[in-house]
Formats: sequence, structure tokens, C-alpha cells
Amino acid sequence: MKTLKTATGARFQFRMHPAGEIIVYPESQGDLQDRSAIVITPFTVGLVKQAIRSAGKIRMGASRDNPPANSLGALLERERQSPKQLSYLIPLLVAEGSCECMKDGQACVVQYKGGPR
Repeated sequence: MKTLKTATGARFQFRMHPAGEIIVYPESQGDLQDRSAIVITPFTVGLVKQAIRSAGKIRMGASRDNPPANSLGALLERERQSPKQLSYLIPLLVAEGSCECMKDGQACVVQYKGGPR
């Protein structure tokens, strides 16, 4: 399994499933683990990539309780999905070169990186 860090520095492991799902194993009490997983579907990956590409620059909004309006988290909530997925998906997209993520005060802002929108 590969390991990355969230924007807040928490480590997680992940593997790519051949069907396109991303299986994420979040850190538990500071340790890497492989007992509990979150699955990010190809639909979610495509939705988030398209939103980043369209916006050019957009707030991540990974808050589980109240993601900011017009953020990726709000978009996922409208699709009845957890914004928590963004904590793992955005670092993966950064690692593949699709976008970059930067801090703006307390917020994380995701910016499209690549060819034409």
C-alpha cells in the first residue's frame, strides 16, 4: 500500500482497485492500520475533478458538519456523500498532478493544475 498525508498532516494508506475505486485506510490513534476503510468511488473522483477543473480555484470544505457554501464539501453533501472523503481524495489528486492545495487562513483551497479547463 502507498502512504500519503492529509492537509492536516494525518497519514493514511490507500490502494487503487482495478475497477477504479480508491480504498483508503485512515490513521487510527497515530498509527497506520488496515482494518477500517473508506471507499471513494469513480463517480466521486470524477465529480470532484470536474468541479476543480470548472472552478479553477475552490475551497475544499471537508467539514463533516457544515461545509462552506460553494465548496467541494458542499457539492459532495448535495450528492449525499460525506465531505470527509476530500481529506483523502485531494492529497491523491495533488500527488497525481491534477491540482494543488494551499492554506488560506484556516481554509484549504484547491486549484486546478493542468491544461485547458
